Amino acid sequence: MAIKKKYDLISKGDFLDLYYKVKFKGIKFIILKLSKLSYQNRVSSKWDWSSSPSDFWVIPQIKEDWNLKVSGSPFVLYEEYVCSKYLKDKVGLNMLSIGCGEGIHERNFSTFANFDKITGVDLSSVSINKAKQKADENRMNIEYHCQDFLKMKWDTKFKVILFDSSLHHFDNIDLFLKKYISPILCDDGIVVVFEYCGPNRLAWNKAQLQETNRLLNLLPQKFKFLIDGKTIKRKNYKPGLLRMLIVDPSEAPDSENLVKALQNNFKIIEEKQLGWTISHLLLKSIAHNFLNDDRETKELLDFVLKNEKEYIEKTNDNNAIFGVYRKAI
Repeated sequence: MAIKKKYDLISKGDFLDLYYKVKFKGIKFIILKLSKLSYQNRVSSKWDWSSSPSDFWVIPQIKEDWNLKVSGSPFVLYEEYVCSKYLKDKVGLNMLSIGCGEGIHERNFSTFANFDKITGVDLSSVSINKAKQKADENRMNIEYHCQDFLKMKWDTKFKVILFDSSLHHFDNIDLFLKKYISPILCDDGIVVVFEYCGPNRLAWNKAQLQETNRLLNLLPQKFKFLIDGKTIKRKNYKPGLLRMLIVDPSEAPDSENLVKALQNNFKIIEEKQLGWTISHLLLKSIAHNFLNDDRETKELLDFVLKNEKEYIEKTNDNNAIFGVYRKAI
């Protein structure tokens, strides 16, 4: 029986992506990417340039849908939910956020009285500098490190370890959790994850692409313009492996095994599906068109989320989770 090829080295979407990157970010961005030879430099440069006004996570209604799935309320963030449910009446805690980016989640946690100290780690110097500045402006006791987490040594254990869209960037997640995370988690501590768990290297499957493109074709044209306001998004493509390795070699190398790895290494306290299977692809590069708080926009997003929910129920193909875990002692 023939083995179906999972990855394409190069796809048609790669050429479109290159064209749009040059158009919107300039040739300097491409030259910078190609000049970054080391793994760490490629990863950090990806997030130094990561600010995007057109990815699905910028849409308030999408974020409210995630809140609803996690906390039961569209207006309660998961940080508040975790503190009220799992850390209630606990004080003097410390937290480690791995792959913290610009620090929004550490700042959210820092508003609760549970924590004495919060530490964030990220490879991107640009992100860490922004995180430090915002923490200082808000007089928050958050310590940031611009380092490779895998090379850091810790002389303390943490009550809370957070991964927000960062755990899926590690290779061999099962071994990573066993070797690097379990040893620095307190026996009564928790691991909190808000994570992508879809196909490795974003190698979207055929059914997923077909459903996404079906919905894309149903969107009114004014919602399909890219950031230039002229170019129309007409189709979603699976990215080629070469582009993935050039742009960010840390992107989803073992994401398909993320849930299983967490379950192998920790006791599940709770685990909830977030979706992303269709919305992630569909709204990528056109999310800026969905920021208006009008009836048409709301109804379209409701339509997208409804179809995503039905697709996941039919296929069991969920691409993101929220979870809380403890040591299996």
